Amino acid sequence: MPTGLAFWSMVLYRPLIVPILMATGFTMLLYRALDLPRRALRRLTGDTSDYRLHLFNHLKDQLGDSRPGTILEIGPRDGVDTERLLSLNPDRLIQAELPHAKEALEADLSGRGVLDKVEIRYGNIMYDRALDDLVPFDLIWCTGVLYHNPEQLRMIARLFDWTAPGGHMVMETATARRFPTRNLACVEIWHNVPKHVQRRYHLSSHITHLPSRSAVAAWLEMSGYGRVEHSPCHRQQSFALSRNRAAFVCHRGQDDEQYAYYWHMDENYPIGRAL
Repeated sequence: MPTGLAFWSMVLYRPLIVPILMATGFTMLLYRALDLPRRALRRLTGDTSDYRLHLFNHLKDQLGDSRPGTILEIGPRDGVDTERLLSLNPDRLIQAELPHAKEALEADLSGRGVLDKVEIRYGNIMYDRALDDLVPFDLIWCTGVLYHNPEQLRMIARLFDWTAPGGHMVMETATARRFPTRNLACVEIWHNVPKHVQRRYHLSSHITHLPSRSAVAAWLEMSGYGRVEHSPCHRQQSFALSRNRAAFVCHRGQDDEQYAYYWHMDENYPIGRAL
């Protein structure tokens, strides 16, 4: 057995060394090194698939032969996901977007030739009634939105309410960044953080709440989804990406709400559903 001073120093101080290495970005460098063979292979083979395609394929595996009649896409970006959702041949594809994004969204959809195949509702789904006449939906697609909203539990509970029994919901989000909290069921609060720290963790100043993947999974289950599957879509693209983001494909059963913590009534007020 090694008895050198260096060996025993490493053993004794390991509880201190590991967090320091994690906090200083050592693991990100490690992930990037692990990604090198994959990036090289993708370049050689011309593989341009990204995590959004892998996530969509995960959803299709869950849908099987079923076809969602009504789809809600929250926060559509460049129309790429929209084209994929239209390939499911729904009766209606509704998009929910903030008013300030109207011009850019319609330009992207028009450029892809799908503007006339969707119905767009502009507004904030958390604070107005833009979608009340359309719920429920057989499929809800919500990627890159949750972490922009500080009321994340309330948002997930609302999406569960809007998912038809037997329907699905896809949730993708950025997640907790710091080593001590990224693997705990908790939410990081980013307030009064120096700009250089935000840049180190690749965060914008308007993002204040970052849930861990465990927290998001817990909320999804507690809101009522009977089956919550963590998607490997980010890792299929890169290890580095999987470190900071998470995605889930959820299914609402016919009577899942009776098992949901946030469906229980306390003095006739449903928990987690403030007006």
